[in-house]
Amino acid sequence: MRTTALCHDPVLMKDRSARTAIICLCSTLLAVILIAPTARAAPATAWHLSTIGAELAWAAATGSGVTVAVIDSGVDADHPTLNGAVLPGRSYVEADGAADPRPLLPGSAPAPVHERASAQADPVGHGTAVAGLIAGRAASGHPGVAPEAAILPVRVLDDENRYRDSAMVGDAVRWAVDNGADVINLSLGGHYDSRAFADAIDYATRHDVLVVACTGNQPEADSDEAVWFPARLPDVLAVTGVDRAGQRWPTAVTGVETDLAAPSAGLTVAAAGGGHKEATGTSFASAIVSGAAALVRSARPELDVGEVRRLLTATAEHAGAGLGAGVVDAAAALAADPGSLPPPILTTASHAAVPPWPITAASAASAVLAAAATVRERRRIPV
Repeated sequence: MRTTALCHDPVLMKDRSARTAIICLCSTLLAVILIAPTARAAPATAWHLSTIGAELAWAAATGSGVTVAVIDSGVDADHPTLNGAVLPGRSYVEADGAADPRPLLPGSAPAPVHERASAQADPVGHGTAVAGLIAGRAASGHPGVAPEAAILPVRVLDDENRYRDSAMVGDAVRWAVDNGADVINLSLGGHYDSRAFADAIDYATRHDVLVVACTGNQPEADSDEAVWFPARLPDVLAVTGVDRAGQRWPTAVTGVETDLAAPSAGLTVAAAGGGHKEATGTSFASAIVSGAAALVRSARPELDVGEVRRLLTATAEHAGAGLGAGVVDAAAALAADPGSLPPPILTTASHAAVPPWPITAASAASAVLAAAATVRERRRIPV
């Protein structure tokens, strides 16, 4: 039986009349509410970049050579923030909104539909917001965490921001792996498990691709919802959200499966069609961690997916309960010596957690610069 769920997420907004309700099918809930575009400029340094030490990390890596797959609603490839960042991807959504989505292949339709087929258009805006946080170009004034990473868009959400088939999302994960993704961002999820989707996550891990997903949003503060699928899978880096004070955002889901936290409230994000908007949700926390992972993979291409995961969790800034290992710290992750990290601790959720890894700003700066000299080509793990 097909079911419909309506997900509301409280959000910091300038115009409360612009709240958008996202309808999701098969009990699949998206982790975001976006606000209408505004003309305001970004601050000199966006708060989420300062919080995770992105500017210091850029001394060693900016994401060059790394591809992040954004499996979402498509990405507006013409947005100035993403100028030159968006590769041709693939859509798993029928352009006319048919009840049974099927892949559209490039060249199978006129130009506007072709853009949709390559997932380089975004009728909803969710994927564009996520992509901008990951790889917004520095020249735009709205840099992402990894401003020289490439975005591989894979569309699974239709014009109403919903998907009907978890197996289809699993197919999208496999396609991203086979087409060069180093990191896969999944700013979506739901309450029910899917064997096909889980198998695709395993496929990504066996091919040395890191999968990052949001833990989810809940309609009311502290209502104790379970961490969403696929974030609760052991091979997925599960990310919850914090506010400017470093406290968990009240509607951000958390649980023993949570690995990391990242900024998720009152963020300035790219709006499909141009301009920017303010948004809140764990979708964006996931994007920020995906950007940090891209920095690590750029600076340390010799590290496998497990080592990248461990580096990010071991160097996180411990900030309180419900945040997994803590708030991601991109500068500390690049500065740390992977060989000197404390051993992982296996939690009850079979997620690898590690104690906080103390590191001073001074040592981080010098180590980050040293890390830049260690780059070498990374090989994928064969099946």
